[in-house]
Amino acid sequence: TMNIWWDDPKNAHISEEVDDPTRNDVIVKDKQGKPISLELIGVFPEELNVSELVKKITGRDIKVPFLLHT
Repeated sequence: TMNIWWDDPKNAHISEEVDDPTRNDVIVKDKQGKPISLELIGVFPEELNVSELVKKITGRDIKVPFLLHT
């Protein structure tokens, strides 16, 4: 992910998913409801998307954190 802030992160109060079925991005708002940040999810090209690689290799869509081992 990549976070873009245009206000102090300490002012973050609530976050909401973007209302777009093709995106998973999150908007962070302050107590007044003013957007102060955007979290862009999935900014890597597909070939660098570890979640997609794991899904292709294992055939499982893993929804919990995991560590990669070499």
